[in-house]
Amino acid sequence: MREFVGRDAEMSFLKQYYGMPESQIVVVYGCKGVGKTRLLREFCRGKKARYYRARACSDREQCCQWGSELREQGTSVGNYPDYGELLTASVVEKETEKQVFIIDEFHHMVKGNSDFFQKLVEFADNRLLSRPVMTVLCTSASGWVENHLVGKIGSLASAIGGFLKVRELIFSDLRRLFPEYGLEDSMRIYAILGGFPGYWMSFCPELDAEQNIIRNLLSRESRLYGEMEVYLEQELREPGVYNTILTAMARDCNKLNDIYRHTGFSRAKISVYLKNLMELDLAEKVYSYDTEGRSDTQKGIYRISNPYVKFYFRYLFPNGSLLELLSPEDFYHVKVADSFELYVEEAYRRICREHMGREYRTVGEWLGKTGAIDIVASDGEGRIGVGACVWARAMESRDLEWLLFSMKKARIESDDIRLYCEKGFDKALQQKADEAKVRLFRLRKGEGR
Repeated sequence: MREFVGRDAEMSFLKQYYGMPESQIVVVYGCKGVGKTRLLREFCRGKKARYYRARACSDREQCCQWGSELREQGTSVGNYPDYGELLTASVVEKETEKQVFIIDEFHHMVKGNSDFFQKLVEFADNRLLSRPVMTVLCTSASGWVENHLVGKIGSLASAIGGFLKVRELIFSDLRRLFPEYGLEDSMRIYAILGGFPGYWMSFCPELDAEQNIIRNLLSRESRLYGEMEVYLEQELREPGVYNTILTAMARDCNKLNDIYRHTGFSRAKISVYLKNLMELDLAEKVYSYDTEGRSDTQKGIYRISNPYVKFYFRYLFPNGSLLELLSPEDFYHVKVADSFELYVEEAYRRICREHMGREYRTVGEWLGKTGAIDIVASDGEGRIGVGACVWARAMESRDLEWLLFSMKKARIESDDIRLYCEKGFDKALQQKADEAKVRLFRLRKGEGR
């Protein structure tokens, strides 16, 4: 089993509730593939724990399935039990230490007109003074938890002790988790799959990024093929509208007016749907780092924040016919290969910001009307660091000139200027960098000079 990394805060949250003397109900949620199951598995090590994964079916069938599992585990329960009986039967009666009971994909039990949550609250209250149970309600339906759960269960929501959203891992944690990948291939895979270790597990370390894309994203036999379409239809009620907006954003329509011109939807409608996408962590509004050069700063731009969603709408969704007609290899070379290295640029900037963030408190970017700065970092005490990043080619002297031009527009002064590029720096740039005391970084080579 792979090393467990990057979840200290989440583990502390769970341990805090487990350490309380009474029974607890907590909700753990996050996008599919983000690592919820591994987190809960590690949390349950050394504890008395039970697990049930809910199905999308009627309450009667749900109870039958649950009861059947309990009987297979040696617990006596009737053929048609109700939720109260099942909850009681799922804990060990003679156990004296606190137990953990995980109900995965619990939204299947609550979305209908089920009395499951009422029975769960009664169950927790009945065990308040003896044999306490920590019930963990887990789900990948993130949008439903944030937008509909409390409205669905009403006053019963007060029984939930806490909510934990499991977010993507950062790149350095993924490197520790998947050390068998080379650094540059890790960066390419990160550009496609982001910080979702569950998706990374579907890739093969013996293959490079290109081969993994062909085998695991474009091949009809692969687990990930078509999964994004299913996921979006599960999360979004009007997939046609959302697909149109996400397709526009994948084509770098990142302002409200750009999306309006591409889709033909009203600006008011687009704003509502963008808000919903942001609540689902599928999109984000990125604001510029605040500087004295405010008059030259953009108000904010929209981006697809989920890398797998971005890859899907950049390459697969708009080329659905060719995806069916061509072999995976031919599709890759016809539609992906020529632009893929440029596609990786945005992910590379995120990785470089993470690298610079080791020395600074806050890290962002400056979005100017006539220029841009990939990295603007602050230590909170007046020291500013800036950086520029290039992935698809070697860096040239013009890249430094553009960075210095953008710094003037933003009215930023810094004694820590960095250039990041894995493909190297030309001689003219190296000379200018030495003169200007600019540091050059190649992450695959370690620290810069």
